[in-house]
Amino acid sequence: MMFPRRQFLAFSAVALAPSLAFAPQLAFAQDAQDPATFVSAFAQNGIVDILTANIPPAEKQKRFRDMFKRDFDIPAIGRFVLGRSARGLAPGDQQSFDTLFEDVIVYTWSRRFSEYNGQTLKVTGSGPDGDQGSLVKSTVVGKGGDSFTVDWRIRKRPEGYRVVDVIVGGVSMAITYRNEYANIIAQNGGVAGLIAQLRQQVDSLKSQQAT
Repeated sequence: MMFPRRQFLAFSAVALAPSLAFAPQLAFAQDAQDPATFVSAFAQNGIVDILTANIPPAEKQKRFRDMFKRDFDIPAIGRFVLGRSARGLAPGDQQSFDTLFEDVIVYTWSRRFSEYNGQTLKVTGSGPDGDQGSLVKSTVVGKGGDSFTVDWRIRKRPEGYRVVDVIVGGVSMAITYRNEYANIIAQNGGVAGLIAQLRQQVDSLKSQQAT
């Protein structure tokens, strides 16, 4: 597993567990000039449109993919994850990686939907992150009172705000993938070896979805 189980569970709770205090702001999430509102709306949309929607599992997965592609800058995350290995990468290999990386994220995280158990997310603040970004801080609180911190790295793109990293309890999603993939690249003959492993992982995740 590329991202530790605890962080997967935490991300699922974050992405799909809103604080009701932010629900009225959903309609203008993408147009708002406040990154904190964007994060709150992302969480609310996840639970309304996916978790609690009375739709087949395949449609839920499609909606998750659409939401992830809309609200996360997957190409930017992919470039960061590949690091120096992205330089000079053939267009065909880049396209293969982008497609497989998206599939890994969607298939893996969509399996965590069933583990949502009424957690709530509260945005606690936000501030600048570099020259053109924002860091939104939040806390996820479970029914039993247990909690953990989640930070969201946000960038403003021409089409609106996009998430470029999620940091759960100090563990960065993007850096975790980057370190894991760097090891695979070093041990398996470059990016081609990584692509081969990702293809096998996606095939396995697809088969698990079918069961």
